[in-house]
Amino acid sequence: MLKYAFLINVPGQSPDTYKGVYENSESYNVIAATDNMDMAKEYVGKLAADGFTLLNLCGDFDDAITAELREVAGPDVKIVHADYLPEQGAMVEALPEFSKYGIVIVMRGVEEPTEVVVDAPELYTKAIFVKDQEQANAAARKLADEGMHDIELCSWFDRERTQAVIDAVGGAAPVGTCGEL
Repeated sequence: MLKYAFLINVPGQSPDTYKGVYENSESYNVIAATDNMDMAKEYVGKLAADGFTLLNLCGDFDDAITAELREVAGPDVKIVHADYLPEQGAMVEALPEFSKYGIVIVMRGVEEPTEVVVDAPELYTKAIFVKDQEQANAAARKLADEGMHDIELCSWFDRERTQAVIDAVGGAAPVGTCGEL
């Protein structure tokens, strides 16, 4: 069974106070927040010890902290952070507000899109687990229609797949990916 986590930087929150779980017959998935990079290091160490092998990080995590987290986790855990194509990154920088965050995750064992919501005064997060590109595009459109300020994608989304999602939302929200751009 794949154990996967998507970590978000949310001030004032921790994995104890800001966490959602989705489980199916093939995967166990956690969406969780950390308040700072020291907390992120501690949590990544715990996830690695608990058998998590794939971690995606929100765009607040840069190359340097991602490298530090890889050292903490060890060689058996793949860790990548979200990044943006230039025009999408400019949209993120221009956001007047960031309180609604969407995530789209292609995951094994998913048949029908499944939503996981984690909410706090600082940030409302909705992750939608899907099985393929078609469901991903529809999920991203739904998130954009619901007013998400930003949408980030799991590491399954390479440049071409990410572009398909960008096209699907039609500029309604910036889209970044943990995948290879």
